[in-house]
Amino acid sequence: MESIKNKLRPLYIPIFNSSFLRSIFLILNFVQDFKLYKKYSLTFSNKDLENKESDLILNYHSLEKGMLFKTMKKGFAENRIKNLHVILNDPDIIKNINRSQIKVGYQVICQYYELHQKANYNIEYLYSKEQYLKYKSILNLSYDANFNGIINWNKEEFYKETSADFFKFAYSRKSVREFTGNLISHKIINQVIELANTAPSVCNRQASNVYLVEDKVKIDQLLKIQGGFTGYIKDVHQLLILTNDRKYYYTVGERNQFYIDGGIYLMNLLYALHYYQIGNCPANWGKEIADDKMVSKIVSISESEKIICMIPIGELKETFRTTLSERRPNIENFKILK
Repeated sequence: MESIKNKLRPLYIPIFNSSFLRSIFLILNFVQDFKLYKKYSLTFSNKDLENKESDLILNYHSLEKGMLFKTMKKGFAENRIKNLHVILNDPDIIKNINRSQIKVGYQVICQYYELHQKANYNIEYLYSKEQYLKYKSILNLSYDANFNGIINWNKEEFYKETSADFFKFAYSRKSVREFTGNLISHKIINQVIELANTAPSVCNRQASNVYLVEDKVKIDQLLKIQGGFTGYIKDVHQLLILTNDRKYYYTVGERNQFYIDGGIYLMNLLYALHYYQIGNCPANWGKEIADDKMVSKIVSISESEKIICMIPIGELKETFRTTLSERRPNIENFKILK
């Protein structure tokens, strides 16, 4: 990239900073982004351990979410079970059983089988006893008969650390999908946004915007497009949409900065919601342009703004459940460069 710039610089000094050349460099950078994403992402590759582990997490977390329902459907998430049978029999996955997410993957699929046995559901067509025993044997001494991919809460216990030190506070925040349906007051939501606005941003540009949707018909349409809140939409009567505005960025190098600043703001927003004891669940918006266009037909958001996340919010029920969502130990993702 620099060599191209250096060759063009003496030839086009008068127009080097023109919109035309900036457009060329933007295209070249996006092409490189495309190549790297195509080379390494799970969308196109499944050869590395990290790709396989990502695939494992995607599938086992779907089981965790399915286990939240108090009335379990026989053989739910059948496609996820079939995928997991392939992944969990991969030699690379088996030999890395001590990695936290791989171990949890085996534990979750074992729990899935045990829950069906407890309910007297026959799922031999999908998941045999022999497969179950094999997964237990792979876990070996790591198998935990008391493992539970879900956590039962009461509201008082869930919120007891909201005024604690940050270490306890951060560990206490979890995504919740079960709401009463009662509305959170605009006064409290305004306080949430004031707190979330302390998020840092590049050169303090503060390009994030938060929209509140309270029209139930529109909320249902938006969450249907999002696609990850199935089964919990009924009691969602307030939805936050976080965006970040492209208008605040001015170099080719900042072409993806809105995702960075938007992500920083999102975490601050989730912490602020938890601090004010408002149930919330970040609903992933890793969507395509066609999905953005569908949203624009439902709510009015400027074309310059990129949706970062949708966040259903609400008052929590007195008792509810969350997924375990086991976190990695820092030994897996912290490295000292020499």
